[in-house]
Amino acid sequence: MKQLTDRAGAWARDVEVVAGPSAGRQCQALQAFAYPFTYWVGMDTDPRTTPEALAEFNRFYSTTHVHEVLSAHPGFVSVSRYELAEQDARGGEHHGPRWLAVYAARDEAAALQYIKDNERPWLHRRKYSPWPPARRKAKTVWRMLWRQMSATRPSAQSPEPESICLVGANLQPKAEGVGTCLELYRAFAHPDPPGCPRFCGVSAGDGVTVHAGDSAWRLVFRRVPAPE
Repeated sequence: MKQLTDRAGAWARDVEVVAGPSAGRQCQALQAFAYPFTYWVGMDTDPRTTPEALAEFNRFYSTTHVHEVLSAHPGFVSVSRYELAEQDARGGEHHGPRWLAVYAARDEAAALQYIKDNERPWLHRRKYSPWPPARRKAKTVWRMLWRQMSATRPSAQSPEPESICLVGANLQPKAEGVGTCLELYRAFAHPDPPGCPRFCGVSAGDGVTVHAGDSAWRLVFRRVPAPE
């Protein structure tokens, strides 16, 4: 695959990213990341949450909350939800959230409008339905806006992959095996340390492996299925 580059020049060489076991699927189109900007919300539910309460939480999140967010922010045009399937093996500060919602934003105007809206959250929270009980003990650990730098463009026939691999780094990795490259636009919430990385490579499946360098996290997420 042709090496991806940012506006300032070539990817730094301190972090190497190469194809992993899913190399045959890694260039699969990533519709969730096809727009110029994405807003991410990462959340951890309490591990003591019962299966019944967790099912209620996910049903509400997928059928009610995400649609209310899209209605409250007209520049947001779609959303995808994921559950963590493979934690970063290093653990500790490299850990990622269990749940991830990715909202696609139409353009930079939509991203800037969200930043403005974020300064007045009470205006939008009034439009949101009350969460089920499991949300009360859940923690929001990620809230980030990303700008797309380069991407493999989806086709109408391309199915959305069942899982994605995210590699966050402060130095741009070599891009072989990366379907979409993102640059941090604004971080509202992220654990510190390690702090929010400046760049993120996204690929389908588990097809990205970090061999060395400055990665903040390497995480595999699978799509949350539609509620029954």
